[in-house]
Amino acid sequence: MNRKELKIPQRILKLKAALRRTSESHPKYQELSDEYGRRMSGYRGEQSLQYYLTFLNEKTYLNFHNLRLPDISGKHFFEIDILLMSPTFILIIDAKNYRGELYFDGKFDQLIQTYKDTRKSYNCPVTQITRHQLQLKRLLESLKFPSIPIETLVIFTNPNAIIDASKDFKHYNKVIKSPSFISKVELFEKRNREEVLDRKHLLKLSRFLLKQHTPHDQDILSQFGIKEHELIKGVRCPKCDFLPMKRNPRSWTCPSCNHSSSKPYYQSLMEYELLFGNTITNKPLRDFLDIQSISTAKHILTSLNLQYNGSFKDRIYLLKEEALKNMHNN
Repeated sequence: MNRKELKIPQRILKLKAALRRTSESHPKYQELSDEYGRRMSGYRGEQSLQYYLTFLNEKTYLNFHNLRLPDISGKHFFEIDILLMSPTFILIIDAKNYRGELYFDGKFDQLIQTYKDTRKSYNCPVTQITRHQLQLKRLLESLKFPSIPIETLVIFTNPNAIIDASKDFKHYNKVIKSPSFISKVELFEKRNREEVLDRKHLLKLSRFLLKQHTPHDQDILSQFGIKEHELIKGVRCPKCDFLPMKRNPRSWTCPSCNHSSSKPYYQSLMEYELLFGNTITNKPLRDFLDIQSISTAKHILTSLNLQYNGSFKDRIYLLKEEALKNMHNN
């Protein structure tokens, strides 16, 4: 049973919004693009695992995707791609969608990727997931939950990846490719037969995990040192994504595909929300959409039927995702 379904993480949406509004000539563009690529690769890896998860007994397993939990210190968080919870054991899964040749270097505790004559070094994912195992164990102990075995797996989802390791790498049993997932779960079931969490405890723990989940809500622009005035401004074409559209007396027209619309702002306002938050006033709207007219900006805001606070002159509007989607669909 899915207790927390797989959805594209907010952080990826923020990275995408920043990337689409940043010029390729910007000194931070490549760094931004690299992180977006890494995050999307991981997300696609989790997507590809959905097929194998369907073979699990829905009455036995509770599934959680993309949990971000605080450790017992309250100062740090740890992120889990997929967490499976059953009456007899918990399984933490780290999904990797890396391509090329992947080599686990046990001596220096690193993963080396070779792809298209380029070599990259990553922190060993087994070391990371082992740390998450310890953090989750301590968190559950602090809440007096029954002590339940916690298993871990690093799953490589790209079918063309070639995996190898040095002789001193000791964690072969924690690294698999996707097709081996079901047989590995069966092995965990055989060695963890004792029921530790009854239905009541499972649901209680499930509610706790969902309550403790804290989405990563970092300011992307600040993280990468991108200034607001450096962003590409204007209304994005909802048909071909060209930026910016040209403002006509009663509509916007795309110079690239000639698409014309009287209300093409949905994508652009969603990008604003991802980059700056869910409140907006007249001036920031004009700045972001590159509109000169105060009255035009006022008309846009009032036409959206958004909730607001303050007097008419100083109104602060709340950008609600559902309201923007309804506008987009209409």
